[in-house]
Amino acid sequence: MNKRFRSLAIIVFIIACTLVAAISVVAISIGLPRPWGVVIIGAAVIFASGALYLFTTAVLREEKEYHGADYAAMIDSITGGVLVLDGNSRVYTVSEDARRYLDLPEHAIGMHKDDAIKDAELLRCIEAAAGGESSLTEFTSHGVTLRVLVDPVIFNRQIVGTMLLLLDMGEQLTLQKLKREFTANVSHELKTPLTSIQGYAEMIATGMASEKDVPEFASRIQKESKRLLALISDIIRLASLDEGSDSDREPVDMAEIADECRDVLLKSAEDHGVSLVLDTESFRIDGSRSLLSELVYNLMDNAIRYNEPGGSVFVTVRPGFVSVRDTGIGIPEEHRAHVFERFYRVDKSRSKQTGGTGLGLAIVKHIAEKYGGEISLESEVGRGTDISVKFENR
Repeated sequence: MNKRFRSLAIIVFIIACTLVAAISVVAISIGLPRPWGVVIIGAAVIFASGALYLFTTAVLREEKEYHGADYAAMIDSITGGVLVLDGNSRVYTVSEDARRYLDLPEHAIGMHKDDAIKDAELLRCIEAAAGGESSLTEFTSHGVTLRVLVDPVIFNRQIVGTMLLLLDMGEQLTLQKLKREFTANVSHELKTPLTSIQGYAEMIATGMASEKDVPEFASRIQKESKRLLALISDIIRLASLDEGSDSDREPVDMAEIADECRDVLLKSAEDHGVSLVLDTESFRIDGSRSLLSELVYNLMDNAIRYNEPGGSVFVTVRPGFVSVRDTGIGIPEEHRAHVFERFYRVDKSRSKQTGGTGLGLAIVKHIAEKYGGEISLESEVGRGTDISVKFENR
């Protein structure tokens, strides 16, 4: 009982005692016969005791309901489901998530474990917990993979029940799968240029390459080295974006960024026979200049590399809007939903030929989302692609 309720009980007790004493004094002072005085005083004592009992019972019931609701709210607030069985293997308490995962009825309190739980492995773990053994197992419910920790509940060195903690592992398993796929892709992408570099270097070092082949092999080594460095740079950039790290923020003029990217990519555009056309208006975004520059650079670089000789790249910058449109090969419809995925390539042979890493558009997506941008893509095979980023929060 908390301090407030104890204080009220003491006050009621004092009032009752005072009432009994007052009635006793009155009975004696008016000279009532002894039997009547005893009856009146006794009745006063019984009345005071009854009032104190009713008050204390009401207080205890209120406190129990109060703490019961508080306890239920605490159980339901735990991330994951919680089920507690008492010493008789009956449901003592259950959170809403656990009830849903285990398909229990709304009034599951008091159900025996054999009626409440149908999974044989969970029942085995509960039996083991009754002997003091903790268990960790997996359980699938409604397409959701759960990791279940089954522990004995110990009080005064006695096992008085069993607790099951059910954790939704769906998101974690998805992240683990993505991590494995990313690691496998990185290993493959790094191995390819390294194998080429090693092969050409070995032929030159052992004298297997003729004198006229050396310049060509050296050129290929240089090309693969550049591809390797670009890949490593993109992997580091993606890792940085995944961790949420950011450079110092500053007001960045996107029209200036587009001009700078054009200057850097002008040589590449000339080599591919592609013209760059800019139509820009000044507007600023509060963010990292290097990240926003990389966003525009990757869009323009992609548009150049997947263009045709004599083609064009049109860069449009308007307040809250950046668009890069090309007149290149276009993207087939079945690939459009995947082009922003890591290492996804529509044409692998062309990517290898042009030196693409398969990470450029994935980086664009990360950076756009970081600054509240929404990406849209329109494309037609043989006529070109238009990728735009609309910045809502700038």
